[in-house]
Amino acid sequence: MGGWLVVASLAALGAGQDARREPFALGIEYVVPGLASVYAKTGVVWAKVAAIGCTWGVVEPRPPVNGKHSYRWEAIDRVLLEYQQAGFRHFHIYVRCMNRWASSKPVKAIGGGSWLPKPEYMEDYKAFLRAFVQRYDPTHPDHVPGLLYPIEYWEIESEWGTGFWQGTLEEYLALLKVAYPTVKEANPRAKVILIGFFLAGLFEGHPDPAEIPATLAAMPQPRRRVTEQYLSDIRTLLSHPELFDVVEFHSLSDWSEISGMARFLRQTMRAHGYEKPIWVGDVNYTASPLMFWGIPVPPYTEKQKPAIEATLQALARPRHPGHAEAERWLRAEQSRGLVKKTVLAMAEGLAGINIGNLKDEALFGVLPQITGTAAFQGLIDTAGVPPGPGQPRPAYHALALVVQKLGEFSAVEPLAPGPEVYAYRFTVRGRPVYVLWYDDGRRYLPGDTEPAAQRKITLPPGQYRATETPIACGPIPVRTVSVPQGGWKAALTTTPIFLEPLGEF
Repeated sequence: MGGWLVVASLAALGAGQDARREPFALGIEYVVPGLASVYAKTGVVWAKVAAIGCTWGVVEPRPPVNGKHSYRWEAIDRVLLEYQQAGFRHFHIYVRCMNRWASSKPVKAIGGGSWLPKPEYMEDYKAFLRAFVQRYDPTHPDHVPGLLYPIEYWEIESEWGTGFWQGTLEEYLALLKVAYPTVKEANPRAKVILIGFFLAGLFEGHPDPAEIPATLAAMPQPRRRVTEQYLSDIRTLLSHPELFDVVEFHSLSDWSEISGMARFLRQTMRAHGYEKPIWVGDVNYTASPLMFWGIPVPPYTEKQKPAIEATLQALARPRHPGHAEAERWLRAEQSRGLVKKTVLAMAEGLAGINIGNLKDEALFGVLPQITGTAAFQGLIDTAGVPPGPGQPRPAYHALALVVQKLGEFSAVEPLAPGPEVYAYRFTVRGRPVYVLWYDDGRRYLPGDTEPAAQRKITLPPGQYRATETPIACGPIPVRTVSVPQGGWKAALTTTPIFLEPLGEF
């Protein structure tokens, strides 16, 4: 589907800037020890911490003795204080109740997964959660020494429907009924985030929730049945607004999924008579994953599957003759996708977005046909054990560019320049900043010719600075363009450009 449907209907379907009660929060995830300083240089001040070090069974590996709890906070203290000292001021933490001695069912030896705690250990879970929240509240007498800023966003469990939570929906609601008041009692200012939703394959290129029935009808079984159940679960969980403060969805697919998923969540909340902030999290694929479990991720197609498999093999094998080309292609796609996901999240009136990955995850490269591009999505090169920062990649510079150009925006509105063009006008410190790119609804691979088109963009006449999203190493491309009366005839590609007027406007 062309971008014109997105830009033409944003005002009607999205919440727009009026729904944002606070400045847009641009963050990174998941934090990695030793990398705080390099990521602080992007200007980002939000960060999210994964459950490693935040899981009940890791923090409290043995049951209490005579009512006395022994918590191991060292790992999480160390990484949080490192990032705070580097300049990060706001954090999300997701907390898992996975604990082998307290679990109501056996925890898997490989992969783990959370079950509801046994009834006799529920008070211990509450004690752990209470101690966790209070440890990072600087107004509480038991806070960790050296804490610079409060941590007030707490996600209960990690991701729905992918095995991280092993229990039923009813059991998760039972956990929320314990966790929500516990967090609030520990710190009344704290916000509880609902478990993240991850639903690939439905909203890519389909920004209007009214398209859901037709998209489902085109899906093969059993994928259609699984997707329908997932939608039903989302609706059920969102029918309990008394148990959370923030909704989050995970964007691990194509950038074009952002609008449709955001609108579906907002529409569902409104159907229940409320609306809460929405975050995009787990954006660990800024470039498309290409493939999950052998299935091309839309808008990639089954016809492209052989080329996708060849690309993944080239990425996974440094000595592959096509590795360098595939690497260049991926770095460009990472950078473009990062900007597009962030801009769409802003344009949809979402509360914030957390961008990853901070480093490559080599383990996922063993079976790329299953995990797609997961292994290669780090924003910088790293080396050594533990990983140390290396050369920033283009997507890292794209993140810094977004902070520089849009970090303080106060309003955003879509433009409607014509078919297949995404175009937005941001207001940043009282001045306009335009972001534009071309999209024909298809996706391309190494060796393909990227699409481009000329479109007339209606802008006030004058001189503008055009800054391209960096897609390769080296200086960021910047040029001056002249817009005559009647508009700018722009040569647009899939690479977003930032356009700022020079002088008075």
